[in-house]
Formats: sequence, C-alpha cells, structure tokens
Amino acid sequence: MAINVINGLSTGTNSSTSVIPKTDIDKNTFLRLFTKQLQYQDPLNPMDASSFTTQLAQFSSLEQLYNVNTNLNSMIAAQKSLLTSISSGLIGKQVTMKDGSSAKVSGVSFDGTNTNIMLDNNKSVLFTDIKQISA
Repeated sequence: MAINVINGLSTGTNSSTSVIPKTDIDKNTFLRLFTKQLQYQDPLNPMDASSFTTQLAQFSSLEQLYNVNTNLNSMIAAQKSLLTSISSGLIGKQVTMKDGSSAKVSGVSFDGTNTNIMLDNNKSVLFTDIKQISA
C-alpha cells in the first residue's frame, strides 16, 4: 500500500483513509508517517533499502534542523537580553546618529522586535541608528 502526503498526513488502509491537515510537517508528524509506512508494509515485499535509508536520512536532517532552530531561538533571546542591558546604560549619555544629529538619551523602550532610544529632543531612534556614544 502506498501512503501519500498531500497537504497533510494521510494514513490508513486501502478501504479507509484518514487525513490530518497540516501546513508544515514537523518531526513528530514525519515520524508518525514513517512508522505508518512500516506498519502497512508487506513483509514479503519490504521497502527497498535505498528508500528506507533515504527516509532515515531525511528524519535525521529534520531533527538536526529542529535543533539548529532551537539553538538560534536561544541565541536571539540572549541577544535581546544583552541589547536591553546595553541600552539602559545609555540613559543620560550623548549619542550621535548616523545622520549626524545628536541628543541626550532620556529613555529606552522595547516593542518586541526593536529597541527604541528616546532622546531629550522628543525624538525616538532605533538602537542600530546610533553611530557614537559620548559621556
């Protein structure tokens, strides 16, 4: 029996099929699909070794990509925390922006993705727009 994946996980026997809609296949879905393939495989006519090896390699790649993604998310969180610490240390300092203007930092705000530096001239600039910091 062939198991097809079309816009989701499709499993079952020849007489009935159940579909679990998915937009992306995660590692657990891939593993369920893989085990369903093994479950419905004909023992007298097993999957050829190259297909089996290919699927194991795909699962291994998927697992590694998942781990890389987890590590990147941890690094992003650490970077945001570091940027928060650095930004709060700017309060009271004179900063010069990339456009050449300068002002004293009066506060810092965070909107989830950006660190905004509030200046004493009632303007707000991105942390990345600062070119120079003076005492």
